[in-house]
Amino acid sequence: MKRLFTPLFYFVIFIVSVSLIGYGWLILQTQAAQTAHEQGDIQGASQIYGRAEKVFYFVPWLSRILPDEYRDVSLRQVAILYEEDRSDEAFEKLEQISMTAPSLTESGEYSFWTGNLLLRRALQTKDTETSVNAAKAALAEYQKGLAAQPDDWDLKYNFELVSQLFQKGDKSKDEQKVKSLVDKMRQQNEPSREELAPEKRG
Repeated sequence: MKRLFTPLFYFVIFIVSVSLIGYGWLILQTQAAQTAHEQGDIQGASQIYGRAEKVFYFVPWLSRILPDEYRDVSLRQVAILYEEDRSDEAFEKLEQISMTAPSLTESGEYSFWTGNLLLRRALQTKDTETSVNAAKAALAEYQKGLAAQPDDWDLKYNFELVSQLFQKGDKSKDEQKVKSLVDKMRQQNEPSREELAPEKRG
């Protein structure tokens, strides 16, 4: 029995050691990416996040064991894509996240970025009906996010902003309100990264 116990003990020690080293590397990568992002090195941050994210693709079940770490690595990439106005790629990343870690789609942060992208679509499209539908979809995402994180100030603000468009009234009035908002917001710049709450900056 003792002969069997000794190799098993060393094997367990080896697995634990490798796991701790891997976890430490992942944390360091995330911190390095965040520092690069804060210093304005968007491309460098994106590359580091992407490198860290590969670990979760090589070991798919790891996203269930380390959900917070996977959320940070993946959704911060969405934030970067949003900041660079690469909306199609951001939507693809959100779809990828939903397949890798379906539970993340119920988080407030996931809904926050989905809503932001839908709202941007509403502001950028020239078709009024498409704009109205995208704005309504954004509103639904913000509402979903608030159900998960009712104290999130950013979600509250965005929800209240968009919900003002859809007070009681007929469809034509909804379209007029959205069109009016779109026309006004197109003349303004996108909010700067500094105006986002720290936890949303990536």
